[in-house]
Amino acid sequence: MGSKANLNILICSSYDVGGASIAAIRLHLGLLAIGVNSRFLCLHKSNHQIPESYVFQPHKGWPEKIKLKFRQRSEHKQRVSLQISEGDNLSGKFSFPSAPFDVTRSPHWEWADVVHLHWVNEWISVDNLVSSAGKKPLIWTMHDFHAFSGGCHYSGSCENYKTDCLECPLLKRTNMPRLAHHFWNIKKAAFNFYKPELTITAPSEWMRSKAAESSLFNGFQTRAIPNGLDTAVFKPADRLACRKALNLPENKRIMLSVIQSLKDERKGFDILQEALFLLPDPEKWVLCTVGKQLEKSAETPVEHIHLGTLVDERLMAIVYNAADIFVHPAREDNLPNVVVESIACGVPVVGFAIGGMPEMVANSENGFLSYEVSAAGLAEAICKTEMHPFNQGKIALDAAGKYSQLVQAKAFTDLYRELIS
Repeated sequence: MGSKANLNILICSSYDVGGASIAAIRLHLGLLAIGVNSRFLCLHKSNHQIPESYVFQPHKGWPEKIKLKFRQRSEHKQRVSLQISEGDNLSGKFSFPSAPFDVTRSPHWEWADVVHLHWVNEWISVDNLVSSAGKKPLIWTMHDFHAFSGGCHYSGSCENYKTDCLECPLLKRTNMPRLAHHFWNIKKAAFNFYKPELTITAPSEWMRSKAAESSLFNGFQTRAIPNGLDTAVFKPADRLACRKALNLPENKRIMLSVIQSLKDERKGFDILQEALFLLPDPEKWVLCTVGKQLEKSAETPVEHIHLGTLVDERLMAIVYNAADIFVHPAREDNLPNVVVESIACGVPVVGFAIGGMPEMVANSENGFLSYEVSAAGLAEAICKTEMHPFNQGKIALDAAGKYSQLVQAKAFTDLYRELIS
């Protein structure tokens, strides 16, 4: 085992793309920057520019191959047998928490002093993990509810994760309405029997509190440590110069939003579209969006410019700095990377007082939040930004003090040392 001064930390994430994976990678890079021996291990690799990153390789012995094949077939059969009512869509809402792989057989696992899990769905399941983990210190960062529920990513108004996930509202119209309770039982039995050395963290105090009050994690230590980012990349820049570089209008107010799908109700893009019709002077505004190509583009009274999917962080920082405000209309969210990125660039944020948003956005200081989740509430918050004199430098400075990559890395390093001492 490594010494306190030379920690060996294994960061695990199913993917190396997506919001949760970006947060995990940023922590990994922050740890490397302060001299911690960090490795990033994923199941699906697409980014080959990450230092000290590796792909998980299943054990190659014949007994393990046969066992893996049988478990994969069983789980595939279970997924196929779940019949969903017409018009319902569980994509992004509910996932099977089972997975066939044993990460504890990886040489990276043996190397690590502490294993730090992030979003590991489809790769690492609780029963597999804790049955083989022994006394290896584990940290699991909650990017959604999936680890401490029967399978949902966010619970909405449902509080069954506090008990036994017996009546899952997402599954009530399927042929297996008790499936979430079945998965909950598997997790609960594994925790009760194996008693892992597990610490739960979350980027927001809101998510930490949800995990702490859940029936699965209420016996473990929990801690809130915000996501970090590279403040040498996400920082204020001249707004007019950024607009010229992107060929965006120079004489209108630009609201920026990141959207991946109109089908994802939780993200609330439908609320933003409705709010645009309530603006008293829509001709003053331009809606600039980043993300996947929208399935359909609804008619709005505001000029709409879609920039497509952007993966380069420096280019994305230019986009933030071209905007007057950033709008995040989510109905439910944890501690969104996009909001951290926006305020790190000194760009005020508009959204709803849900999830971790009130921990990030203070009314009149770095944006405005509506306490009513509605188009009218969002439109009112957008309008408030027109006359308010935000201080871009102060917004960015305050964000850097709370969300810099190094601040996050040092906070987690203290936790790692605490766990192995």
